[in-house]
Amino acid sequence: MLDIKIVNGLIVDGTGAKGFRADVGITGDRITEIGDLSGVEAKETLDVKGQVVCPGFVDGHTHSDMSLLYNHLSSSRIYDGVTTEVIGNCGIGVAPIRDEKKAELIKYLGTRLIGAIPVKLELPWNTMEEYLETVEKASPAVNVVPLVAQGAVRINEMGFEKGHPSPEQLARMRAEVKKAMEAGCAGISSGLMYMPGEYSDVEELAALSQEVAPYDSFYVSHIRSEGDYIFEALDEAIAIAEKGGTALHVSHLKLAGANVWGRAQEVFDKFDAAKAKGLDLTFDLYPYAKACTSLGSCMPPWTFEGGTDNMLERVKVPENQKRIIQEIKEGIPGWQNPIKTAGDWSRLVIATCYTEEGKWMLGRSIAELSQEVSKDPFTFVFDTLIQERGRVQVLCAVMDQHDIDTFISHPEAMIISDSMSLSTEGILSAGNPHPRAFGTHGYVLADYVRKRGVLTLEDAVRKMTMLPARRMRLVERGVLQKGWFADITIFDPETIQDMATYTNPKQYTRGISTVLVNGQFAMRDGKQTEMTSGRVLRKKVK
Repeated sequence: MLDIKIVNGLIVDGTGAKGFRADVGITGDRITEIGDLSGVEAKETLDVKGQVVCPGFVDGHTHSDMSLLYNHLSSSRIYDGVTTEVIGNCGIGVAPIRDEKKAELIKYLGTRLIGAIPVKLELPWNTMEEYLETVEKASPAVNVVPLVAQGAVRINEMGFEKGHPSPEQLARMRAEVKKAMEAGCAGISSGLMYMPGEYSDVEELAALSQEVAPYDSFYVSHIRSEGDYIFEALDEAIAIAEKGGTALHVSHLKLAGANVWGRAQEVFDKFDAAKAKGLDLTFDLYPYAKACTSLGSCMPPWTFEGGTDNMLERVKVPENQKRIIQEIKEGIPGWQNPIKTAGDWSRLVIATCYTEEGKWMLGRSIAELSQEVSKDPFTFVFDTLIQERGRVQVLCAVMDQHDIDTFISHPEAMIISDSMSLSTEGILSAGNPHPRAFGTHGYVLADYVRKRGVLTLEDAVRKMTMLPARRMRLVERGVLQKGWFADITIFDPETIQDMATYTNPKQYTRGISTVLVNGQFAMRDGKQTEMTSGRVLRKKVK
């Protein structure tokens, strides 16, 4: 007897094949039958007439490393149909970290992974193994795939020291990467627009990537520039992967800034050339035209030397402020500055703040805010960074919709959210986050599929299930197939709708009726349950 029988649905299996009518049978945590199950008994039968039955969405790029510990229900994920998320992206991670370096990492993570969340950040672990054990004990609602973050590895060894690691330091960093891979990480990530990744070069990153190569894994990167220097940044990423002997995955691909809009085909040409030489290269993107980043990342790299506290002290000094303004206006070769990329202060909007005093700024542009307080926009930025201790996130309108449509239509494009799991209630409801934290997958199905027809239903599902699952080397997930794990999302293709907007982002997607994670109901009848059946999907070491 089946535990669950799903009948009368349109099966969109994740492979890109045309949808077909069939029933799905589940026993325990597995799909045990697909076909005509009218004569098969089940403990529970779900009639989903008019709805799509597909694999649970795999969000291949998230920053929920801490938020899933603060609220293991991962509500914004479940309501958006996500059953698996990948953490440790952009080189931003919470382990490995030895005790003497924790203070530096904690202050930095306050500007990146925590932002407006009203918590005292603590890291009661040292290794990736210990962190993953903590996640398992938290019993998350979704499956979790870990990456080891190069930024954490470097902070653990060098803090925010500028320059090259010594041979001894590099050897210890390589050993930490290997330990993380032995603990089950899926790959290594870097964020070369952020500290301390900005201080790392090809040789260092290739050496660390060599430690993941034996595990059939990959190097995933938030490349050094997505704007004026994107082609140089892609060359660097390709060189790192080639020298590291591993696959390359480019995070949240975009053309940021009017100077590079319309050049998507040149990006594809560069990818094709690298693949023709044998490189295993893939990419993902989110479906929105606005990015989100730390206001601190708008400061030149030299300001962060020694850590976040040093940056905050440096921006107080008038002479430093003059230098920063000049470098932002004139640019630094190879450095992508979000302020210059946006091109106008009205295109930079405060998303999250840390203090009560800062809440009046949420959802408003720097142009509007600085004018209201009669300050030059640069002075306003310096003062805000100091007041909020660097814990400020900004939305940046830097992309062109035509480029996004071009990228997302590529056969191998994967769709991700680049966000942390949040909630409409409790501590994870703070701030005015990017709507992608609540509505990414609903937005794709409502806008790119139903409204504008940029993607077919089957292709959109493939980009949100099989493709990311395959890149992460997930075993028996990402496709509805007999014998595979029962991670399943069921939705009405005519009514599914993201509700999250830039002005009111904390709204759950509507139109998803059912979400199963490992055969258990995380959502039923459109409401999240208390079931938390997610698992840490550790990569098996051969």
